[in-house]
Amino acid sequence: MRFTDYIWDFDGTLFDTYPRMCAAFRTALARQGVDRPSEEVMAAIKRSMGAAVKAFSSQYALDAGRLMADYHDIERAMPPETIRPFDGAADFMRAVAERGGRHFLYTHRDESALQTLARWNLDRWFTGGVTAADGFPAKPAPDALNHLVAAHAIAPGRAVMMGDRDIDLEAAKNAGIAGCLFDPEHFYDAYPAPLRCESYKALWALMEL
Repeated sequence: MRFTDYIWDFDGTLFDTYPRMCAAFRTALARQGVDRPSEEVMAAIKRSMGAAVKAFSSQYALDAGRLMADYHDIERAMPPETIRPFDGAADFMRAVAERGGRHFLYTHRDESALQTLARWNLDRWFTGGVTAADGFPAKPAPDALNHLVAAHAIAPGRAVMMGDRDIDLEAAKNAGIAGCLFDPEHFYDAYPAPLRCESYKALWALMEL
């Protein structure tokens, strides 16, 4: 097994949430009279939600605070069953655990991420984690990863940050651990990720399970 400790991003890595997030953001835009195609919105929010709010607010003279608040309200009101793990995620996590590996969560979401893990019975595989409620600086700052490494005696050379965006891998680099890009839709083909995969099936071979 290539790594013993896996630190997981939530949105777009463990859970296929971006279609839901895109729909919520488009609805929030529509409340201020802006209609943009899904492809444009998806590309913007894959960079970061904060960057997307700033970009659309600037371009269309929108109320940025209202746009962010509306987005969160709309997304929270969506049925919880629309948050689903990627195919193969549960099997991969179980295989790592059965080989003595550990899993940790590092997400900018609030504690609703923990509720979702429990809903899908994935919480049983996690040793610990960090959410927005812990108050660490956002990625790519390494603070949250440094905390996890210290709190759980993680060997940096045996740990990998799994994420779907450049900021996940930059955070890993800043913390001195490996990073693996999960990019099934090729949003970050140009990013120089030393490790990358497009599916959990491919991840098995990459991580030598």
